[in-house]
Amino acid sequence: TNKEIPVSSKMANAVSFGVESDDGVFTQTKAVGFDAAFRPQWTDSKASDMAASNGNSFPSPALAGVATAMRLATYRDLPAKDLSLTQDYAADLDLSLNLWLCGDGIDIIDGVTAKNAHVFYQHEGIKPEIAARFAATWMEATQANQVAQAVGATGLEWDTMFSKAKENTEEGLNRKCRDFRWYVENVNTAFTEEEEEKEASDDKSASKVAEMEKLDELPDKPLEIPKVDEEEVVTIPERKEDEQFMEKKLDPPLSADRLAVIQKAKPVDITYVNITNRSEHPHLGAKDADGKWGYIHDPTSLRKNPPQFNFPDLNSACALRDNDFKMMSEQVSVDWKAHETKESSGERRDKIFCLVYTIAESHDRIPYIRETWGPKCDGFMVGSTKTDASIGAVEIPHEGPEEYNNIWQKVRSMWSYIYDNYYQDYDWFHIGGDDLFLIIENLRLYLESDEIRAAQNGGIHVPKSLDSMTHQTPLFLGRRFAYQGDVNNVFLSGGSGYTLNKAALKTLVVEGIPKYFPHQVTFSEDTRLAEIFKKFDILPYDTKDEEGSERYNPFTPGHHWGYRPPPDMSKDWYAKYTIPLGNVHWGKEHCSKHSVAFHYVKNQAQKRLYALAYNKCPK
Repeated sequence: TNKEIPVSSKMANAVSFGVESDDGVFTQTKAVGFDAAFRPQWTDSKASDMAASNGNSFPSPALAGVATAMRLATYRDLPAKDLSLTQDYAADLDLSLNLWLCGDGIDIIDGVTAKNAHVFYQHEGIKPEIAARFAATWMEATQANQVAQAVGATGLEWDTMFSKAKENTEEGLNRKCRDFRWYVENVNTAFTEEEEEKEASDDKSASKVAEMEKLDELPDKPLEIPKVDEEEVVTIPERKEDEQFMEKKLDPPLSADRLAVIQKAKPVDITYVNITNRSEHPHLGAKDADGKWGYIHDPTSLRKNPPQFNFPDLNSACALRDNDFKMMSEQVSVDWKAHETKESSGERRDKIFCLVYTIAESHDRIPYIRETWGPKCDGFMVGSTKTDASIGAVEIPHEGPEEYNNIWQKVRSMWSYIYDNYYQDYDWFHIGGDDLFLIIENLRLYLESDEIRAAQNGGIHVPKSLDSMTHQTPLFLGRRFAYQGDVNNVFLSGGSGYTLNKAALKTLVVEGIPKYFPHQVTFSEDTRLAEIFKKFDILPYDTKDEEGSERYNPFTPGHHWGYRPPPDMSKDWYAKYTIPLGNVHWGKEHCSKHSVAFHYVKNQAQKRLYALAYNKCPK
């Protein structure tokens, strides 16, 4: 406005203008705070606050958005501003916390507005990873847990995001700045009001929750890993039609724990069953680039026409002697000898379908995968929000919104699409995010090993060939984690991805997905999958090698090289989720010599790991 800005008798170091939207809504007499999910909460200015400044201004727990003014010195002195934030609302929250906890707060000038159709109070909150940053920077454990619940990010994913953010938090903020508890008690009371209202309504919502749990058949007990005594005699199921195909007993035999997991699950007839219902999720199919239904992706196109590996920074990347280099040069390698022996044997190799999930905004990550490990997959597809045949991306709509907190529905539809269109053409199906790095040669050799062949065959005998099997024991392979350290609640990390055989994929899509959690909204697709498989007595299989080293690794090679658990295991989620499962190596030996997967490998890092693993570096 052109109105002269009044000078308050006491003004904070930051001024936030009121807002007038295109629909005529004014907020110039309202203060704005936020709840535990960081959703904006508008309140009328208090008479006492207006009186303190002769009606010229009043404090606000957060910036009102659109227009903000502050002294340059104030901005420069903010101790914990996050310059990586790209969303305007998240950046306003970041400034608000800095200004209140480490400065003199925020004032809104009465009568001065900025007109804009994009109004602060239209925001619905922030992404869980941003919430984790704020929680790690400013909050104590109790408040952080409250945020985790409010944004729907609990368990392993929240622990991962929180721990990663904590590593980048400036030390000593608690000595420089006010406590967050002071802020919610004296400034932003909206943060706790929702929790109090929630507690007051628990009795009313209990019956509704019970109905939903009954509808989705939520698990009433944790995953269990059966314990088998080494001396116990395990009963082997009688085999009939496949007896002629048995060649030998597995030698050495499976460990007692592995055998117990395998024999708990029932063999599955792997004949394809058509269950496609194109009229509802999750079998609606895919859309082409023009938004038309019925699109069928060619998963062999990348293998047939791989792009050239182009890495201008090859020399400098190879010359860097960091922990990634150490792990990839001293421990992890492609098992070329075994690979070449298999290739020259004339035997049919197992066919692997690789599924990467992403969103259209992250399509720039996919070319790095396509130039490196992607073409080594027999089938390759990118599940996304937009179809782009040039990178193998396919839009697969799903129930509910396209957001981080709804990944479960995204994965339900992707697995259904894979089963409907590609089940009969492949032996194995691996899924992971767009920061996954696979060593396909090692993965294929592991899946073709006598151990895994026998595991698919009931755990005792190695079949003559994969093609000879009409029934399989479902296999759920990946990196095992014990949730909160509970060995009876084990799931596979989604980070490095997980691998399903045909029996597991068929069980999931034909039997599991239609019945369990059909409408649930959650980011925890890895735990939901484990809970579904548990309904069919399919438990996560221990994929460590003969040395006790991990094949599926949830972090980068360098991270595993340098990581050591803290003295207090309870303060580190990774140690808490790993150590209870036993037989853990740290440092170099944590990763198997023939590792198959790593996580958090993005863009140029994909090319660097590929160069290190596949001898692309100058001699």
